[in-house]
Amino acid sequence: MKIFKINIILFFILTNSLMVLGQKNPYWQEPTAAEADSLKILLQSTENDSVKMYINWQLGWFYQERNRYTAFEYFTAQLLQAKNLKQKIWEAGALNQLGYISSLSQNYPGALNYLLAAREIASDPNSSLNMWGVHLLTDDGIANSARLTILLDNINHFGVLNYFVGNFEKAIAYYQEAAELNSVIQDEVMFVLLHMNKGESYFPLGKNDLAKTELRTALDYSQSSGYDKYRGLIYWDIGKIYEKENNYREAKKYYELSVATNIESDSPDFLGEAYLALANLYIKKSSLDSGYQSAHNGLSTYMLINDSVGLMNSYSTLAAVFDARGQIDSAYYYMKKETALKSAMNREERVKEFQVLGLNEQLRLNEMETEKVLLQSRIRMYGLAAGIGVLFLISMIIYRNNIRQKKNKAIIEKSYENLKSTQAQLVQQEKLASLGQLTAGIAHEIKNPLNFVNNFSEVSLELVEEIQDIRRKTQDVNLSGEEDEILEDIKGNLKKIHEHGSRANGIVTSMLQHSRCGSGKMEPTDLNALIKEYVNLSFHGMRAGKNPIDVDIELDLDPELGNVPLIKEDFTRVIINLCNNAFDAMRGKKYEVQSTKNNDGEIDNGIYVPKLRVSTFLDNGKVRLSIEDNGPGIPDEIKDKILQPFFTTKKGTEGTGLGLSITHDIVKAHGGELSINSTSGAGSTFIITLKP
Repeated sequence: MKIFKINIILFFILTNSLMVLGQKNPYWQEPTAAEADSLKILLQSTENDSVKMYINWQLGWFYQERNRYTAFEYFTAQLLQAKNLKQKIWEAGALNQLGYISSLSQNYPGALNYLLAAREIASDPNSSLNMWGVHLLTDDGIANSARLTILLDNINHFGVLNYFVGNFEKAIAYYQEAAELNSVIQDEVMFVLLHMNKGESYFPLGKNDLAKTELRTALDYSQSSGYDKYRGLIYWDIGKIYEKENNYREAKKYYELSVATNIESDSPDFLGEAYLALANLYIKKSSLDSGYQSAHNGLSTYMLINDSVGLMNSYSTLAAVFDARGQIDSAYYYMKKETALKSAMNREERVKEFQVLGLNEQLRLNEMETEKVLLQSRIRMYGLAAGIGVLFLISMIIYRNNIRQKKNKAIIEKSYENLKSTQAQLVQQEKLASLGQLTAGIAHEIKNPLNFVNNFSEVSLELVEEIQDIRRKTQDVNLSGEEDEILEDIKGNLKKIHEHGSRANGIVTSMLQHSRCGSGKMEPTDLNALIKEYVNLSFHGMRAGKNPIDVDIELDLDPELGNVPLIKEDFTRVIINLCNNAFDAMRGKKYEVQSTKNNDGEIDNGIYVPKLRVSTFLDNGKVRLSIEDNGPGIPDEIKDKILQPFFTTKKGTEGTGLGLSITHDIVKAHGGELSINSTSGAGSTFIITLKP
């Protein structure tokens, strides 16, 4: 009993000291390293379950940005204790933090489950009844304030989850929802987090000025409130924007500020990010020794906290350093480690599960809505006995609730459709990348035996011709007619083998070219400039090749188009493929027209001028790219086949049938559509529709 009393006294002394030294709102309070050591000792010796619950909460916060696996264990233990003690607010707090840690660890399905469970509790005003330790989660001593703080942080964490799955607009919507609630609560720490998170979400949308404004506002709140936990991360975010703008001097300054700040605040996760950012900046500036040192520092930091995502990024950066140095073996070693870790994390499968969970949540909400409608029907029936006046009042309430539910349902359905579209694009990009790798492997394996077929058929053809020459010189033609016929048959067969082998070789070469994938990362791109460059490149390539023709090219590009999110390396292939197909079609029509004769029996060369028209425009908020030629058009009987792999109308070995198939896949990976309008004898138009 004496030991128990001593432990309780030590606990209250320690918690009071934390509150004195900490921020205004105790919710954000974290222990120092020395205090964390004391809490671990107290956790082993105390028998009070409520005290154990709070100690696990504090230790979870301490390790949250230092070692996520350890933090996850402490919050899990706290969750079990809160359930046993029937402390709903503490249970919601643990679920909320477990959801945040799962988002950082790329366990998106788990994150969604935890955050939904936390929101269900924190949204219920009755959950704060009979709450233990109110003063440990709020400074005003009101249990409902603690509930609202957790609900506020939960909305913020939903934004973080959407940020990590690439749904930046939805993330910003959550942050704005949280900001509206915080305008009432006035939590200074949450001001820091919301401005920081909004800045991070504006950056990938290409809104650099908005991003910098939000991040600098977050710095101001950080300094005024004294909450410096994420200050190093904010410096890192600003550095990334300057690096994107090619202002390497400012980028380096903020990365170095991030390193120094994170060392001072003991934030190893953000420190690792700062080291890797410096390393990549040094690689761009060809300072490879400095790049290696920074990358190695990042790897050491992430190995210390056993962070899988950080380790994967460190391996990737070290591979880039050694590749730039020309040390291929070392680059390959780190690339293999990155690939192995990426496979283990199995991110694609987790994103698919996240989509399924979103559907399950939609179904759950629909079931809840049905139950509400049934309940309202019962209320309406009971109200009939109370008189016409009460019936009218209840009917008005039901009508208002139905309108609200329809609005909420429409919002939820729209959010779900946006989520489904984002996930479909991600899956299509991963599928295209995997298909490219598989195609490259198959093509490499086929190419060697194919070379032997072509080479030996060519050599055999030459040997047959030599035999025929010798026989003509040494034998009587009348006596060797049958053998010569056989040799001619062999010669004809060898020519066919060589011709079809050459076609197969062309297909394999084309497969290898199409298997080269881009970075897989969409970036804001000047589509008009890209079209000018690659239409011109395709034209000059045609002029330098076999059977060149003159083409009248017209560019009608909308100057109001702006930047479009594209995987630049992939989309250039779309432009080149469609232009090359148009040139081939117009070349065929030109030679066909030139072969016709006028009434005088002379070839008429002046009745056909090849024309290519490329245009861009905005249509109902969508970007459209049109490539139109005045070639022979596409016959109706093959319109449904031209997007199939290996289908071609070109003669001999001229075409592989892969160009339009790959083009279609790339457009789909961008979340777009490819449509074809063609009139036989009048030309064809390929229209690409993209989201802005």
